[in-house]
Order: sequence, then C-alpha cells, then structure tokens
Amino acid sequence: MVLDEAARTSIARMLRSRTFWEQRSLHPVARLLLVAAVGVLLCIAIGFIVASAEFTRYDLLAVALYAGLSAFAWHPMTAAFIVMVICSVGAVFTRSGGDLLELAIALGLVAATCAPWVIVVHVVLLSVLTADIALNGSALTGGGVFGIAGIAVIALLAGVAFRLVAARESIFVAERARVVKNLEAIAREEQERIADELHDGIAHDLTLILFHTRALPRQPDEAARQVSLTTIEESAAQALQNIQSLLSLMQDTKTEAPGAHAPRYDGHVVDASSSLGTLLKDAGIPTKVSAPSTSLTISPLAERLLTETAIEAVTNIIKHAPNSRSASIDIHAQSNLVELVVKNIASLDSALREDNPGGRGLSRARQRLARNSGHLEAGRTADGWILRATIPTVASQED
Repeated sequence: MVLDEAARTSIARMLRSRTFWEQRSLHPVARLLLVAAVGVLLCIAIGFIVASAEFTRYDLLAVALYAGLSAFAWHPMTAAFIVMVICSVGAVFTRSGGDLLELAIALGLVAATCAPWVIVVHVVLLSVLTADIALNGSALTGGGVFGIAGIAVIALLAGVAFRLVAARESIFVAERARVVKNLEAIAREEQERIADELHDGIAHDLTLILFHTRALPRQPDEAARQVSLTTIEESAAQALQNIQSLLSLMQDTKTEAPGAHAPRYDGHVVDASSSLGTLLKDAGIPTKVSAPSTSLTISPLAERLLTETAIEAVTNIIKHAPNSRSASIDIHAQSNLVELVVKNIASLDSALREDNPGGRGLSRARQRLARNSGHLEAGRTADGWILRATIPTVASQED
C-alpha cells in the first residue's frame, strides 16, 4: 500500500522527534509474549540437557542468553549489553554462526527499546563478528553472511516498527492530555465569564432593586418614591435584558450573544463616575464626584476595567453600608497612571464589619487590573471603607 503525502510527512516528522528515539520499555503485551517465548526456549534447553545428561559450556551460554533476553521485559539497556557480551563470547570461542544468528535476532529487541547509540553499538558488533568469522572461520559458507545480514535488517526494521507504534501511542496520549487540559481551561474560562456576567451585571441590578424596594415604604415624599420606582423599573428591565443575553450566550456556542459583553456606561469611567454618584445620591447617600474634564490617556480595556471596579465599589456601598453618611468618587490623572478612589463614611450604627465586602467582585477586579499592570487596594478606614485602584497610562505601558 502506497502511503499518501500526509502519512509520509507524519512518519518523517516522528522519526525526527525526540519521543521516537528515547529509550522506552516494551509494551505490556509484548513483555508477556517475550517472557512466554523465553520460557518455552528455556524449557526446551533444559529438556535437551536432561536428555543428554550433560551440561556443557554451550548449554551455559544458551541459558545465560535466554536470561538476558528475558531482561528486556524490565531493563532493556542492561539486557542489550548482556546479550552482546554472551553472543560475543560464544562467537569468539565456539566460532559458531548460531551466536551471530541470535545476535541478529536480538537486534529487533534492541531497536525497539534502547537508545540510538546502543543500536549503533549492537550493529557494529554484529558486523565485526560476522566479518571475523566469515574471513577466519568456516561457520559461514554459501552465502551465510548475506543470511545474517538479511535477518539483522529484518529484525532492525521490526524493532523500528514497534518503536514507531509505541512512539505514536505516546504522542497521542500526550496530545490527548494536552487537548483535555485546554478544554478544561476553556470550560473554566467560560464559567468565569458567566459568573462575571452574573455578578457584574445582574447582581448589580438586583442589589439596586432590593435596596429601593426596602426603602420605598419609608420614602418621605412622592418625588423620592418616584425616584425609587424609576430605579426599580430600570434595574429590573436591565436585569431581564442581561439574563436574556446570558441565556443566549450559553445556548449559542458558535456566535457571541448580542450585547452579552456590552460594557456599562459604554466603558467610560468618567461618565460612569458621574452616573454612579447620582445613583448613590438617589439611594440617600450624599456623594461627591471628582473627575478630569479631559479624556484619560489609558487604553479602552483599562478604562473598562476601572469602570467595572467603580461599579463594584458603589454596589458594595449600597449593599453593605446603605446608611452611609457620605461617599466620594475621585479620579486622579497623573503623568504615569490613573487612580480611582471610592470611599464612604459609614453611620455610627452601621459601620462595615468586613475588611473586604463583596469578596468575589473585588477579587476578580484585582485579578483583571493585575493582568493589565494595574493594582487594587480595598479595606476599612477609621470611619468607613476605601477602595483605591491604579492603572498605568498608555505612555507608561508602551515604555
């Protein structure tokens, strides 16, 4: 059967790979077959010894050779040198072509298991012994050299074929493990995306709905009640839209759901700060917002990360300190970085009990900023809570 171009290329690439030429053990099935074959040969040799009632040096060499062959099942390198030594001794002292034949057959096991230099040593030794006996002895006549050479070539090709099969199996196993690892990483990444979508979008809207629903019965006037009702309606509509987008994203694996990753406030942290300040004021928390009047010199990704961090900070204030006496959102643009500072002053009877409220959100925000050379710190102060996020400017990132 003629191999196509792809198959020839694959085999050629494998023959050049380190995996193909590394020392390896026999396949478990081949190991069992080898042990069984050696056991049969050993029983036959013992039978001849018993029948002749004599144990000669030839019998000793045969038993030692079989023991060496069986060692290929566990220690191929050791077995190869045992076989080479025994066959060399037999060929030198007995001048027998049988030892050369055994050495030629053993080349198949050496080629299947040992390192390349051991295969070369085995081939050189077989060639030297064959040439010596052919020139100085009478054991090889009538084309015996060609017979030994032919058997050696067949054994070598058989060993290489077994090595090729074993190498392909090893490569396939390694490739399968790599694919499984990549698929697990993709699955984890998709889970994180869904969790982020739930936390950053839907959880934010539900927090607003819960806060204004609880505050609605206690609103002092109709204007305040109308603000809460409007916030509840808008947040509910936004949450429903986010849920629909998320379901579309989960069901459609080929294309990205429309609007599933649309950033809030268009990803502009200055606009987001103004809107979030209004949101806190509507929640009854006096808020001061300070931001540059010019555009920030940071990448769109960095600005989106700061926007998400600001949303997380404001959500935590509404969730964990709804009775705060005041809050502030400040954006400071410096020569080499942009800094976002969100803090609140809690009421005396509702100070924060945790150093890092909203654990997952802040943890994810810290990870995202770190991947973009940013930094985030958050924790309690003497009278409230503060979040400080910094990210390099575009010029700093290019440097």
